[in-house]
Amino acid sequence: MYIIWGATTYTDMKNKLISFVVVLQLAVLPSCLLKQDKSDLIQKAPNVLFIAVDDLRTELKCYGSGHIQSPNIDKLAKQGLTFLRAYCQVPVCGASRASLLTGLRPSNDRFWDYMSQVDEDALGTITLPQVFRENGYYTVSNGKIFHGTKDANQRSGTEPAWMPEQGGRKFLDPESGNFIGGLRDRGPFFESPDVPDNAYVDGQIAEKTISDLKRLSKKEEPFFLAVGFIKPHLPFYAPKKYWDMYDREEIEIAGNRQRPVNAPESLKSSKEVLYYHGRDIEYNSDEFHRVARHGYYACVSYIDAMVGSVIATLDSLGLRENTIIVLWGDHGWNLGEHNFWSKHNTMHNSLNAPLIFSVPGYEEDQTSRGLVEFIDIYPTLCELAGISLPEHLQGSSLVPLLSEPDREWKEAVFPKYQRGDAVVSDRYTFTRYTLDGKTEYMLYDLQSDPEENINLAADKDYQDVMESMEGKLNEMLNQIVEESAPVP
Repeated sequence: MYIIWGATTYTDMKNKLISFVVVLQLAVLPSCLLKQDKSDLIQKAPNVLFIAVDDLRTELKCYGSGHIQSPNIDKLAKQGLTFLRAYCQVPVCGASRASLLTGLRPSNDRFWDYMSQVDEDALGTITLPQVFRENGYYTVSNGKIFHGTKDANQRSGTEPAWMPEQGGRKFLDPESGNFIGGLRDRGPFFESPDVPDNAYVDGQIAEKTISDLKRLSKKEEPFFLAVGFIKPHLPFYAPKKYWDMYDREEIEIAGNRQRPVNAPESLKSSKEVLYYHGRDIEYNSDEFHRVARHGYYACVSYIDAMVGSVIATLDSLGLRENTIIVLWGDHGWNLGEHNFWSKHNTMHNSLNAPLIFSVPGYEEDQTSRGLVEFIDIYPTLCELAGISLPEHLQGSSLVPLLSEPDREWKEAVFPKYQRGDAVVSDRYTFTRYTLDGKTEYMLYDLQSDPEENINLAADKDYQDVMESMEGKLNEMLNQIVEESAPVP
C-alpha cells in the first residue's frame, strides 16, 4: 500500500477547515518506498516553502562541485530529491519566472525577454500562487519571485508582495563610489565590505521570511510562502566573511575561453557584466575571470547561509514534517566559459539550473538524471498538495520521480531564448535560431564534448541527429500552437 492524499481545501478564505481526504489505494509498489507510515503527518494540507535563487547555476557541492561552500543547500539536497538535469524554459529572469509561475511554455508571442509580464503575455492565466490561494492557502511573497512589480502585486498572494526598499545593486563600500560607469553608469561589479548579512537586501529578505514563518505557524490555514533571493545575480556584492571563504589564487578559471568551433553569428555573449564599472580590471583578462568567479562564489555562499537560516527556523517551529520545500535557480549562468558571462543564450550552462524537492514521506538523499523542465514545478506542487491541476498547464508532474528517481522520463526538454528554439536530450543540445529570414543551427554532443566546444550542426556524420532533434522541436512547436488556439 502507498498513500495518495488530497490536501485540505477551503471553500472560502474566511471559513475554517472543511475537510481533508486521505485515500489508500492498492497498487504495485514503486522501487523507492515511503520511508514509514506518514499518515500521522497528513492531518492538514502541507505547507509549501518556495525558494527561488536568481542566477544560480549547478556549481554546488550537491551537484559535484567540491570547491563551493554551500552546506545548507547541500543539506537540503540530502533531505530530498536533487534533479541533475533540470532546465529553465528561458535563460533570462522575467521570462523564466513568468513561464514557471504560469506553467506555460514560451513562444514568439510570450515570455521571451527579461521584462516579460504575465498579465501582458498571458492575460487571465491563473498563476501558481493564485491556485494555492484559491484552494485555501495563506500565500505570501518576499523578495524576487515574479520579475515585474505589477505581476508581483497582483499575482502573489493573500498579502501584497514584499521587497526591501534598497535595491540589489546598491553598493555599501565607500570605495565603490570611486567606480561609477559601465554601459548603464552603475557602480562596480564587485565589492566585499565588512558588514552584517542584513546590510544587503538578501539578509533583509531572510529576516522578513523568518518573521513570517513565526507568524504563519500560528494560522489555521496552510501557507504557501515564496522567498526569492537576488544574489548571486550581478553585481557581486556580499559581506566580506563570504569572500574570505575562498582563496582567490586557488580559484580555477574556465579552460575553454575560446569561442566554440563553427559557432554561428547568432550565438552571443551577454553584456550584463559590462553594465557595471570594471574597477579598472581588463575585461576577460585572467584577473577578471578570477575576480568574477570569486565574487560569484562569495554570493552563492551568502545566499546559502540565508537559505540555511530560513530552513532552520522552519525546523525550530516544528513545521518541517508537514512542509514541502522546493529550491530552484531561475536559469543557469556562464562563468567565463567561451568568455561568456551571465545567461542570454542556449548554451548548456545557461539552461541547466538547480532544482531540489524535499517532501515529507518520500525517500531522502536521492538524485534523478531524468530530463525535467521548470514548467513541471507547478503541476508537481499541485499534485503534492491535492489541488486539481488547472487545464492550461503544459508541464508534467514530477511526483512519480519522487518515488522512483531512476524511472524512464522525458526524451527531451525545450528551452527558448528570443528567436532561438532549443532541444536538450540525454546526449545532445540543439538550437535553431531564425531571424529576418536567416536560420542558423547549433548541435553539441554532451557525451563527447560536455563543454560544448565544437558545433556539429554541419557535420555530415550528425545529420541523422540533426533531423531527429529538429523533428522533436517541430512537434513541440506545433503542440504549443494547438494548445494556444482559441476554442471554437
